[in-house]
Amino acid sequence: MIGFPSILEGIEDLNREQVEQLLHRAQELKLGSPARLPLKRKISVATSFLENSTRTKLSFEMAIKKLEGIHINFDAEKSSLKKGESLEQTLLTLFYQGIDICIVRTTETKLLEQFKDYPPIKIINGGDGTNQHPTQALLDLFTLKEYFKGELAGKKVCIVGDCTHSRVTHSLMDLLPLFGIEITLCGPKEFMPAQLPDNKLIKISDDLDETLKNCDAIYLLRIQNERHEKSFDMSTYNLQWGINVERLLSIGKTAPIFHPGPANIGIEVDSEIVNSDLWMAHKQVENSIYIRMAIIEAMITNGDTKIGARYNHISALKGLTENDESKV
Repeated sequence: MIGFPSILEGIEDLNREQVEQLLHRAQELKLGSPARLPLKRKISVATSFLENSTRTKLSFEMAIKKLEGIHINFDAEKSSLKKGESLEQTLLTLFYQGIDICIVRTTETKLLEQFKDYPPIKIINGGDGTNQHPTQALLDLFTLKEYFKGELAGKKVCIVGDCTHSRVTHSLMDLLPLFGIEITLCGPKEFMPAQLPDNKLIKISDDLDETLKNCDAIYLLRIQNERHEKSFDMSTYNLQWGINVERLLSIGKTAPIFHPGPANIGIEVDSEIVNSDLWMAHKQVENSIYIRMAIIEAMITNGDTKIGARYNHISALKGLTENDESKV
C-alpha cells in the first residue's frame, strides 16, 4: 500500500482510508484471495518478542506462512544486544541479512519512536509497554465490523478492567472513534486513566451495570499486575467488575464479549461465559491472522526505498580521504 508507514508504532500512524483498506484486504484474504507481493523472492519476516506472547506471536507466524514467507525467530536474549550492541545496529544487521520486516514486542514504552525518521528496517509494533498495540486494535475492529455486518457508526463499546495499563485500550481509543464508535471505560478508579483523549465519543463511568445496559459490545481486560507498582487485591474484583450469567440476567441484556487474551477465568469473566456463544475471543484470534497478513502486505508494498543505514560524509576527514586517494 503506497504511503503505508514503514514504522507502525501506533494507530495514529494510520489514517482512516488506510485502515479501511486493511479491513477490506483482510476480508479478501479470509475469503481465500492470493497474496499480493511484488517481490521476485519470498518475503523474510523476523519476530523479536522481549515480552511473553501466545496469540500475537503465533498469529504473526501463521500470517507469514500463509503469505508463503520465511519466518525468522530472533531471540534478543541470545543476540549481540547482550554484548552491548545498540538496537539500531542490530536492526540494521537484520536488514542487510535480507529481513524485510521485524515485528517487535517490548516492555519499553515508545521504543520505536526513535526510528520513524530514518527506519533501519520496516517494523511492526507487537505491543510496547503500556503504550500501543495497533495490530490488536485493528483485528478487534475487523471482528466488530464482521459481527455488526459493517454497521459501526453509533455502536457503543464498554471496556471493562485495567484500562490505564492496557496498551490495547490506548489503541482502541485512537481507532474506534474514527468509525463513530462510542467508548465507555469502566473499572476500579485506580485503573482509569487520569486524562482521556480529547474526543466526545470517549468517557468514563463508575456504574458498570448501567453502562452494560446501554452498550452494544463488551470488551474485557485482565488485571496487569506485572505493570503495577504494587500488587492489586483481586479477591473482590469478580463480584464488583466481573462478567457472569447472573450479572447479565440482572441487567436483562446480553452482548458480544470481546477479550484480547489471555483471560483470567474466574476474575474478569466466568467459565460459563467463556464457553458460550457470547464469547468472541476465539473469533478475534481467527481474524488476527488475516489482519496481520494485510498489514505485512501493506508494509512490504509501501514503496519506501529509504530503509537502512545512513551513510554521512564526514567533512572533517575530507582532506585525509583525498590524500589517501592521491597516493594510490
